[in-house]
Amino acid sequence: MAFAFILKFMDKINQAILQCLRMNARLSWQDIGRKVHLSGQAVAMRVVQMQDSGVISGYTIRTRPQSRYWVTVFMTTAEFDAFEKYIAQQPEVLEAYKTAGEGCYQLAVEIDSSERLDALLSSLLTFGTYRVHTVVRQVK
Repeated sequence: MAFAFILKFMDKINQAILQCLRMNARLSWQDIGRKVHLSGQAVAMRVVQMQDSGVISGYTIRTRPQSRYWVTVFMTTAEFDAFEKYIAQQPEVLEAYKTAGEGCYQLAVEIDSSERLDALLSSLLTFGTYRVHTVVRQVK
């Protein structure tokens, strides 16, 4: 039922609106409307419908890839609740996932200095060990 509801909103115009938002989420409704041949008010109504139906679940920004790190945490304690509360309080941790497979958690970290990264990683040692990955270059 929910899938059919979402499909109702995914016509070619909505797909074009989503493409505009993917390219630049700061475009005004009027600018998007000019590209998809609708009024700004009509674009705004469609965006609200897509938000309400779950097609659009949030907005984000892109930053320099050099400041983004992926940290895999290998817990050495069973203090999962304490760890999750701790990382929820860390503004540098943008996303956190409990994972299956290699590692217990995957963190997306955005941080502007190696000193702050070192401090965050040192604080994680209370809960376990970690592995850090970073971007070499963006390919898409």
